[in-house]
Amino acid sequence: MSGENYEVWGSFKWGPSSECPEELAGKTVTLKCEEGDVQLPAVAAALSNRLRAQLMAQGCDTPLDLPMSKMTLLKVSEYMKHHEEAPCSEIRTPLMGDSLQDCGATRWDSSFVNVDKESLFELTVAASYLDIPSLWLLLSAKAALLTSNKSAEKLRKEFGMAGDFPAAEEGELRKEYAALRRQTGQLPDPDLSQLAASSVVRSCVRQAEQKMKKQLTNGPEALAPNSWRQAMWRAAILDDWRLLAKAPEQIKGDRDLVKSAILTSQGAALPHASAELRADEEVVLDAVRYFGKAFADAAPELRNSKDFLLKALSVHGGALAGAPDALRNDKNFLLDAAKAGKGAAMQGASVALREDRNFVLEMAVHDAEAYHYASEDLLNDKDFAVAVAKRNGKALKFMLPIFRADPEVVRAAVSRDPQAAQFAHASRRAELGMIQESIYGEVQLKEELEKQLKAAQEEAASVTTVAIPMAGGPRQLPAQVKAPTQTYMKLTKMVHFTASSTMSANMGQANYVASNGYLDKIPQFERPELDTVALMWGAVGGIGMRWKAFASEDFLNDVPDALLTIAECGKVLCVACCTWSGPEWYCAQKYDQETRKLVVAQTAGKIQLEEPSYSAEVADADRQALENLTVVDRRPLPQNGVSSKAPNGTAPLGNWPTLCLAEGAHVRLVNLRAKNGMEGILVHRCEDGRWKVRLDDGTTALLRPNNFELLEKPLAGANAPAPAGEGHAFAEAAAERQYKIEEKRAKLKEKIAAKRQAIFSAAA
Repeated sequence: MSGENYEVWGSFKWGPSSECPEELAGKTVTLKCEEGDVQLPAVAAALSNRLRAQLMAQGCDTPLDLPMSKMTLLKVSEYMKHHEEAPCSEIRTPLMGDSLQDCGATRWDSSFVNVDKESLFELTVAASYLDIPSLWLLLSAKAALLTSNKSAEKLRKEFGMAGDFPAAEEGELRKEYAALRRQTGQLPDPDLSQLAASSVVRSCVRQAEQKMKKQLTNGPEALAPNSWRQAMWRAAILDDWRLLAKAPEQIKGDRDLVKSAILTSQGAALPHASAELRADEEVVLDAVRYFGKAFADAAPELRNSKDFLLKALSVHGGALAGAPDALRNDKNFLLDAAKAGKGAAMQGASVALREDRNFVLEMAVHDAEAYHYASEDLLNDKDFAVAVAKRNGKALKFMLPIFRADPEVVRAAVSRDPQAAQFAHASRRAELGMIQESIYGEVQLKEELEKQLKAAQEEAASVTTVAIPMAGGPRQLPAQVKAPTQTYMKLTKMVHFTASSTMSANMGQANYVASNGYLDKIPQFERPELDTVALMWGAVGGIGMRWKAFASEDFLNDVPDALLTIAECGKVLCVACCTWSGPEWYCAQKYDQETRKLVVAQTAGKIQLEEPSYSAEVADADRQALENLTVVDRRPLPQNGVSSKAPNGTAPLGNWPTLCLAEGAHVRLVNLRAKNGMEGILVHRCEDGRWKVRLDDGTTALLRPNNFELLEKPLAGANAPAPAGEGHAFAEAAAERQYKIEEKRAKLKEKIAAKRQAIFSAAA
């Protein structure tokens, strides 16, 4: 069984992917190498993803040439034969033990990789070339165990590396490497032992590639096989491409290393390459492929070459932005690019050319994509959009959504090129009768798929595979970095799943109604960029959350005729996903005749009035009373709405009627632990809403209104001063007490002043 490696939270895992194809059963394949042939069952060979693909494409009768020694091929064949039936080891990473068996390997697999270092790395390269993920991970784990818990100096001597790393340069690398690891949140590596482990593994892998004639470079080799200095710099840069800026010139001239840095940096590493590599067309094109403006970092002779600029534009239309101003203003060059199908070069043209109405129109005639990069004023000009559509209907694809839904613009584009209908808003296609035989977008999708598959295959064929190590926790673990071979289809259709409860729901489904109502409105915003529809599901039997929760006890089972079956849902899904039509949302639900009439009945603008539940005589009397009432006093009633925030009854809408709180009122304390039941007199209301209360025991307290209840009102009402009597006597007592306090403070100040004067006199 074949498998694949994948990453989970920074740890590598292997998992099975698919069984061997039945057509390979019982057949034998011949593997050819330099020293001879090796016979292998096709089922065993299918463990290699590379061999499986070749066998499925060429058949088992054609011998397969492999660039490796016979000894290595026999060893790999032994592994594939054994795992034709036996399951592959699932290595657990990060590696927590000191032996492969502690990390999940079987006894046979652990014994299989118990070989010398040279054979170990030759097998690693072979596993990478043949794409056998389980063997590659097993060998990588073995290499990690060989290099773990060892100092940098010990690793250098054990792997026979030359001591040519100057101390000052090593200190600079340690400083820069530690700073970058801190930025990315990685564990520190103060003695560079982890980097050293990575460097020796990479160096040995590279030497094995050279030995088996699987070199990744086309020019002279820049890496000295036993150079410790270069091995450390290479390992550091492959871990973080930004270190290329600090590397010596010899390292910056390593073509393979620079190409790897360009891959991981998406073109941003090109400025740090050597002058020779920035003059290398292949290296520059690799950078431009990811980042068009990287063309500005190419050598002057390449930047000024029109022929090379056309090559750069073929991989990224933004390359012109990095060209000299003379080329960015060259109308003839831009027209030649548009005629060659590179109208995207318009994005790098000067502002003056992008605002030139006639020039943009001429460019769009040759390549519709040029219109996409016109100035903002031109893109928002409907007259200009119509003029472009009349000359090149495919330009409709690059127009603003409002123009792709505009009947005049769409009609002009379709009249010029009927194929432009696929870029129009769905409602326009329906209105203009464009949705007929092409109601199912199978033809268009098939053509788009073939186009993108071809582009993906060309890209995959132009990028090599690099075997590099990565850190797996505290262990160093090599990893395989491949060029992406996936094909990314452009999203053209979107289906949002809602529910029919939007139209007919009960009170308990308010949350569903809210979310479904939102989803129902999305299509009008996503069109015409995406042909979007909202599918409103009804009740489905035998599936979903209801079936999981209630199963056979679901009350909906009592009305099976109202439930959608799984087969019917499949048909609805097919229509929803494949049909290109006008409706932005529709409902899939079974209704009886009466319910269906209610659902499909037109109700917009109509409100059915309810019949009054009281007699006509009472209604006439009420109506007459309201007509005779000329002025309605809507002010709050006296003392209504009195609260801590509205003591005068001015709360909104009058608030709830409450008792009046005023100075001198008699209250009882409540909602307090120790003083519940005590009584007192309200003395003063503070600004924060609390009341100062004099309690019967002679003490005072600051209490909120919820901490007391009113026993009796003051005699003069809410706004009257407290009457003479108990409250008045308390006020007089408080004033006398305050006078005594002030008198004591004055005497204390006099004593302090006298003491200070005595001290000054003694000092004099």
